Amino acid sequence: MSGFRPPDLPDILSGPPPGKVLVLAPHPDDETMGVGGTLAMHAAQGDAITVLCVCNGIQGDPDGWFPRDKIVDIRRDEAHAAAKILGIGEVRFLDYPDNLSDHDMHQVFEGLPADPAEARRALAAGFAEKLGVVMEEGGFDIVYYPWDQELNGDHWLIGQAVTWLREHRPDLDSAASWLGFEVWSACIPGTVIDISDTMETKLRAIHAYASQELYVDYAHGAAGLGAYRSLLLERGATYGEAFVGRYRNPVDGSGA
Repeated sequence: MSGFRPPDLPDILSGPPPGKVLVLAPHPDDETMGVGGTLAMHAAQGDAITVLCVCNGIQGDPDGWFPRDKIVDIRRDEAHAAAKILGIGEVRFLDYPDNLSDHDMHQVFEGLPADPAEARRALAAGFAEKLGVVMEEGGFDIVYYPWDQELNGDHWLIGQAVTWLREHRPDLDSAASWLGFEVWSACIPGTVIDISDTMETKLRAIHAYASQELYVDYAHGAAGLGAYRSLLLERGATYGEAFVGRYRNPVDGSGA
């Protein structure tokens, strides 16, 4: 049978290559959950890191622990606290509302097609165009984004937007390394980074999101996923972060 072969093994790396970094965080905390250990390594080697928080997290307090008009500011403060722990230099906020229903989507954004699927496609294309401007202005070498099959609507939409951008802007696609991180659903990785030495830092940054830990033990989940990813690493490694895609210029060898 032609082409009948096992999947390629991921690149197994002890750290990320140097470069100017952009992280697309669907909500404040996803940058830490998805790529926090790797970002701590980037910071340690002096790389400039910008996090773009796309949604503001307004729906992140369904039980009403905090005043409704304060939750966005609380999430922003938590993002800045986590950034300080990880060594992130800049955090930007686009301030889109999160977790919109099909009905709410049309209430918030004007001019969308009536069909919900076409409306989501238009939103993805619109965000892709905005991201293209960010890329042109920022000159980023590495982009971390939620991979395009994440089991969260906001994560999925941003992943689809990245796919759209890379297909329609080959100049931007070839200008950077694009690595899709995992939070809610495990990917088939092209790259796994050993974050054994930065996992403690990642967990401290997760704890900065106290408003979200009222609902989910995110540190427990991140530690479990990181421990699982260590199966692909060298002997003795305890935690890893996995990504769809590969760096254009990895810093060490590949293969398990």
